[in-house]
Amino acid sequence: MSLSTMKSSLFLALVLTATTASAVDFKSQIAPIFRNKCYACHSVTKKVKGKLALDDDKLSEQIGAGKNIVPGEGAKSTMYVNCTLPNDDGDVMPPEGKNRLTDAELATLKSWIDEGASLTGGGAAPAAAPAAAMPAAGGVLKWTNTEGKTIEAEFMGLEGDSVLLKIPSTGVTHILALSKLSAESQAQAKAAKK
Repeated sequence: MSLSTMKSSLFLALVLTATTASAVDFKSQIAPIFRNKCYACHSVTKKVKGKLALDDDKLSEQIGAGKNIVPGEGAKSTMYVNCTLPNDDGDVMPPEGKNRLTDAELATLKSWIDEGASLTGGGAAPAAAPAAAMPAAGGVLKWTNTEGKTIEAEFMGLEGDSVLLKIPSTGVTHILALSKLSAESQAQAKAAKK
């Protein structure tokens, strides 16, 4: 590998690490919101209004299609929608304007739901697009490294055990070892090659 290839690979690895926000972590970011803003009315340790318990061990009952938290659909999830209603709406949560979620807490809650509402780790990784739908060279795709960081870049081709990715905003093409990409992104590169 040439010095310029190594520099390009290092630069792209840094870009992959630095340009994407981390997935929302349930334990450190969402559970505290529920404890501070919701448990007074929605916890088995206090009371359970509306058959809605948000305790860590009960929350999975609220997640799924047709439930209060629809993974991948924050804006359509009753949990998020009710927290964004005006104070005078009968369904607003928390009710009567008490202890309302801040804009930052609402954004975190929505992001967590949009990312899949994972109760473990730092959130669920976004699902990779089906291989049949992969564009050929030149299409902008999301690429995730082995640490879970994501960028958008154009697939320019494969070179041995490396992928060529072009950052649209800079127009610079970088070479990154396939082994530095997630399994989904490796499969995406191989499928896009065809």
